[in-house]
Formats: sequence, structure tokens, C-alpha cells
Amino acid sequence: MVSSGPELQTKEEVYCFSLAKALYCGPTPVTVGFYAPWGHCKNFLLQKIQNYMHMESRKKDHQEVQRTGQSQRGSSGRDLLKVLLLMIFYRPVLTAQQRQRRNIQHIFIRFSAWEYAGSDQLWAGLITTLCDGIEDHFGLLPMSFYRAVGRKSSILDAPLEKEWVSKRYLCLPLWAAVILLITVAVVVGVLILVLGVPVGDISGDAIVAVEGVGAAAVGISAAAAIRIAILVVRNLVVNQKAQLESQMNRTDLSAQLGFMSSVKREVQVVIRFLRFMEIFQRRKIRVVLEITNLDRCSPDKVVGVLDAMNILLSDYDAPFISILAVDSKVVVDCVESSTFMKGMANNGYEFLNRVITLPFSVPRMDCETKVRLLRDIVECRKEQEKDPEDGTGSQTDTSFPLVPHYSLANHGAGNPNPDECHVPLMDIGPSTRGPSNGCTRKAVTAKEIIREAFDSLVHGSMKEYMTENIVQMRRIVNTIAITVRLIVQKVPKDEVRPEMVAAWVLLANQWPCRLSWILQCIEDEEQRNNPAGCQGNALPPDMPLWEVYEKYMEEFDLMKGSMEKLLELDRDPELFHNFLCGRFQVKDANFYLPFTVNLDPSLQRQMELQRGSRSLKRTKKARGLSRCTLLRMTVEEVCEEMATLGFKEGNLQLYKERVEEQQLNGRALIYSDNGEIKEALGMSVGEWTLFSMHFLGVLPQASPSGVVVSSVPQCMRQAVQKNIHSSRGSWLSLNLSREDLLERR
Repeated sequence: MVSSGPELQTKEEVYCFSLAKALYCGPTPVTVGFYAPWGHCKNFLLQKIQNYMHMESRKKDHQEVQRTGQSQRGSSGRDLLKVLLLMIFYRPVLTAQQRQRRNIQHIFIRFSAWEYAGSDQLWAGLITTLCDGIEDHFGLLPMSFYRAVGRKSSILDAPLEKEWVSKRYLCLPLWAAVILLITVAVVVGVLILVLGVPVGDISGDAIVAVEGVGAAAVGISAAAAIRIAILVVRNLVVNQKAQLESQMNRTDLSAQLGFMSSVKREVQVVIRFLRFMEIFQRRKIRVVLEITNLDRCSPDKVVGVLDAMNILLSDYDAPFISILAVDSKVVVDCVESSTFMKGMANNGYEFLNRVITLPFSVPRMDCETKVRLLRDIVECRKEQEKDPEDGTGSQTDTSFPLVPHYSLANHGAGNPNPDECHVPLMDIGPSTRGPSNGCTRKAVTAKEIIREAFDSLVHGSMKEYMTENIVQMRRIVNTIAITVRLIVQKVPKDEVRPEMVAAWVLLANQWPCRLSWILQCIEDEEQRNNPAGCQGNALPPDMPLWEVYEKYMEEFDLMKGSMEKLLELDRDPELFHNFLCGRFQVKDANFYLPFTVNLDPSLQRQMELQRGSRSLKRTKKARGLSRCTLLRMTVEEVCEEMATLGFKEGNLQLYKERVEEQQLNGRALIYSDNGEIKEALGMSVGEWTLFSMHFLGVLPQASPSGVVVSSVPQCMRQAVQKNIHSSRGSWLSLNLSREDLLERR
């Protein structure tokens, strides 16, 4: 007895069960858009849906047996022999009882598009996988028999009570005609064996005539039987999948539009076979085609598969449920960039909506689900690291002994010690031994530290910041193990903090762009503090990393336009603020950086190029100050920088007083109107040109009418020209750069 419903414990199980019920009860054909980003357990969720649909099928089968008293049939043993005989001698009838059946059997077929990515016709691989999956489910013999003798026999839709109607031959039921022909063949054979071939009299001529007619009838029937046998053997040797693949590999045929028509006929044969098996097995049959990894293929092949689904698998009453498990954003980009869809599908979302009949977006993981998945990954790793000798794996780590950093040279000299895995990280005496993380450890191994780091991920506050991507979870777990083993070979025990290691690995994995920016800012400040530097001080070691980020946040915002692709690597910025606050300081970043293996150095290189830290000192005089440098300048630094421009001593002192009076620091110079700055300083034309080029990066351009106009939008320029023509002889100077104008907007 099957229970009425499964016990649902997580949000994912509720969603999967709801979708499974909808697919079980809904009409076909249907195409489900199973949308989830890369790494969000699509295969795991598809397996749950499959399990729920199988449970519902068993439940409905039990109810159908109780309602009709007829048990379902299979496709092996006696049922196999029976279905072969029915294919030969009978035609199925779609009765009212068959229409009322609610028990459905689902055949699940998984199509991984990535496996066929090298084929010229990727969509044809979809059909070959479909045919191969159906043959595997029912067996090759029933499918081969049906293609030989039953593919032309349609299902009768008539108000009959019988499920089967005999085929007709010579106005007789086919089975009766076969028995009659066998009887005639036996009689003719007996006559020939007993009487021979009589000749020369009337009775002999009559017998000859009878023998001739019988032999002719038997010969024709035997020829038909031999033809059917040859077709069956051929179908057994060369199945439907092999035939389609041979046609697909023929360039002269696959290049023609007729190839799609040939594949369409094969799909129709599959549909008729499934309807035949529905009546025989006393249930309805649905084929669930799970299409995965399509978002890893090229754009043209993605569009080809979507077209094939729309053309081949969407006929009226076709028993197909297609589940397209993809990342919708990737598929939309593929559709819009495909050469096949130029001018046809400018909006990929609209094209996808025309193909998909039931969209289903995988929900975001809740905290409990992420912790459960993470715990499974951690437990799996613990099982793999267990020592086979003691079965616990909790006290030894012979592969990577934990030795203090001061004894690495002796360790490398080759002094094998059977107990070196228990050597303490530091020589702690009774007077200096203290608690670490709430407990006292005389000796510690890498495995113990790794387990503590894993526990902090599962049971600590970091579980709220864990990714929903199962692949990223495995990446974090594996990186923690690597990082711990690197650290314990270089530093003493009191500097190995498992929870901090786990947090640092999580930070680098979840926000690589922003972390690279912070590390680059720290590096630049250290470089400016060297003896050859000219400005800046190194950041304090105890300065929190969030304060470092806040200090350079405005500079970071100015560069966001050029780092758009890098920022896509980061997760939620609000979570970044919550995670970073109070966790790490500058000294922690400098400590963990040499052991950070999951942070791509090229990201920090991009930050370095964006900031221009290496070329700033030698290009400042020729090209002026960069916006990032100007943003950090105080009023005093602006005055000092003005002294390098070569102004007259009297004018320079006057300009400094005006800068101090107006409080024109770097931020004010960037966000203020250039015309207002010129008016406040009261500079001459030549001195203003030097000042604006050095501080503001503005290179004025002369208009045809003699007016100095900088790079401004076309609408502003037209307004300037209109004012010029309306007031002839007047002079107008605009010193707004396009960048400043866009920022103020």
C-alpha cells in the first residue's frame, strides 16, 4: 500500500513535489523551462522530481487495479511473447476504459547536449537519444517487431469494449488465415509424400491442381513471412539510433531539408509504438526528456536544439514532457547572438517564452539547505581522510606533519620520525601553555585544524554567507584544506586560527573583485611609503579591512564602469559589508595573502592597471593628476601642488588664499562646476589653462566661432552655438568635461 504523499522536509522538496504533481496531472506535450544558474544542483533536483513521479505512478497503479480488477502488464517473459503475437495479428482499440485510466508510467531519458557538441547536427542527437532510451526501456525486440509489422497499423478509435481487433486477410481474421494456410500446407505436404505427383489420368490432374494451388498459397505466405523475418533481423542488428546516426553523418543528406522530415517520420513511429504499448500495458505512457548542459554549447547549436524541440516534440497529443534544465540568461544570450536568428529574434526572452510552456525557476536555497549540503560535502571528505588502520582518522596525519617554522630546515634534511605527525607546532611549557579556542592542545595535526575550520562553516555565523552553488561549496571545502596545510608548514600554532582561515577562503571565493581591490590599495600604500616614495603613509596594521574599503570607496565607484565584468564575479554587496565588518584587519590580509590560492592574481593586476599606480609618478607632470589622486588631496596638498605649476609668486600666494578661503580640496574640484572654480580663483586665461589641464584634465578646444568649448554632449554644444549666434562678439568658455557632466547627472 502506497502512502498518500511523501514527507517533505525542505523547501526544495516542496517545490520539486509540486512540479512533479503538475507534470503528472497535466496534458502533453509540455516543455518545462527548468531555470537555475550553473552549479545549483539541477541534477539533484531533477532526480527528486523523478522519484516523486515514480511514487505517484505506483500509487495510481494500485488504485487502478482496485478500480478495474485488471493488473498492468510488462514487456518481458510471457508478456513479451504476448505483445509480439498481438503486434502480428491484432490492432489496438482506444476504448472508453483506456481513456479513463489515470495511472501513468513515465520513462525518463537524460540528454546531455555537451556530449554531442562536436556533431554538426546537435539536435539530431536529441532524437537518437530518445529512440535509444525507449528501446532500452521496452527492449529491442518489441521495437524491432513493431517497426517491421506494426508501424502501418493505426489505432482504432471506435466505441468498442474489446481492446484488440484482429487484422483481416482474405476476408478472414489474420490468425484464422494463418491457421488455414498452415493446414493447407500440411495437407499438400502429406499428399505429396503419400501419393507423389500423379500424372496421366483425370484424378491425377485434379490432385496436381490441388497441390499447385496449395503450394502457391503457401509460397506467397512463406515469402511474406520471410520478408517480415528479414526486417525484424535487420532492425535488431541496425536499430533506430544507428540508422539516424548514419543519415546524420551523410553530408549530402544532412545538408538537405529532407533530413528533418526523415527524423520527423522516425518520431512518429516512436509515438505510435508508445500508444500501442499504452493499450497493451493498461496504463498511459509519458516520456520525460531531461535536456541538460545545453547552456555549455555554442549559440547556433543551442538554437538548433530549441527548434528541434518545437518542431519534432510538440505535435498534438505527443506523449512527451521536455524539461530544459538550463541557465536562462546564458540561453537568451546564445539566442540573441546566433547567426541563425539574425533579424528574427532580437529579444531572446520572447523567443524562449514561445518555446517554453511551463517556466519553473529553481528557488534560492534557504540556510538550512545550504548547511545540509555543506555538511554532506564535509562528511564525505572526512570519510575519505579516515585512516584505514584505526578507522577514526582523527589523530594522525602522516602525509603532512605539523612542524614549527623554525625546524623546516631540519625536517627537510631527511630525519624520519614515526611520531613526527604528533610533533607540536610550538614547544609549549607548563608556564606558557594557554588555551586556544577554548581548549588546550598539546599537539595538533592538520586534520584537526581542517575539521575545526569545517565546523566553523557549518555551525558558525558564516553559513549565512555560504553560496547556493554546490560546485562552489566543494571548491570552498577543498580550498580550506589546502590553505590550512600551507599555513601549518610556515607558522606557529597560535597563528593558525581555523575559523579565520575558513572566513578568509569564503571571502576570496564570494567577493574576489572587491577583495582584490582592497589588497591592491594596501599594496599601493606600502609602495608609496618606501624611501623613494613622495607621498602617502602605510595603512596601520590594525586598521579594519572595511575601513580600507570605505576609504577608497569613491575611487572604486569612479572605476566601476571599466570593471563591470569583474564585478559580476562578486556576490551581494550588502552581504560583503556585513561579512567584512569586524573580521579582518590589514595585518590579517598581509598574513593570509601568501596562502590564498583561490584568488586569481590577474584580478589584482586589473586593479593595478586601473589605478595606474606604477605610472603615476612619472606621468603626473606631463599629463596632470589622475582623478583618483585628486580625490584624496586635501586643501593644503592642492596648494602645494599649485606651487609646481610655475605661477608668479604674487599670483600664487593670492590663489592659495582663495583656495583656502573656498575650501577647494580634491573632492570639491572634481564635483564642482569648472566655471565656478575659475570665477572663485580669478585666474587669467593662461594660468587657468595650466590649472585646468593639471588638476581637472581638461584640454579646451576652439570652436569655429572662436569660442573655447570642451568635450560636452551634442545637445549642450547646440545650445552653446545658439547663444553664440544670438550674442555676436561675446565670449563664452565651457570647461565641463563629459565625464563630470555624466557624474552630476
